[in-house]
Amino acid sequence: MKPDYHGMAMDLLNSGIGDEGRLKFILECIANNKPLYKTDMIFLEHTSNQLELKIQKLQKSVPEKTKPKEKHTLISDEYLDKHIEKIIDRDNSKKVKAQVAIKRKSFLARLFSR
Repeated sequence: MKPDYHGMAMDLLNSGIGDEGRLKFILECIANNKPLYKTDMIFLEHTSNQLELKIQKLQKSVPEKTKPKEKHTLISDEYLDKHIEKIIDRDNSKKVKAQVAIKRKSFLARLFSR
């Protein structure tokens, strides 16, 4: 079975491994149906093996995905039904406090406003 030199060259070029100029030259030869040099074939096979080893090392170093902790970001309808009055009262009380704080002037402002 003939190795897929085109696929090897593309993978290496996309991964950034190997000499970019040489890989482009190899791809041009393949596109123009020119024979590849024996040294280019050896280069592709050797560098592709290095890429495979790097991929394997990366796959081993990355821990398997564990099930993420469930995050409840949405409030259920049942919770809202049970607590809607408390939520509205709490929200309204914050608005009232904010308005009171805005209306109240500092001691110095009241002293000099007369």
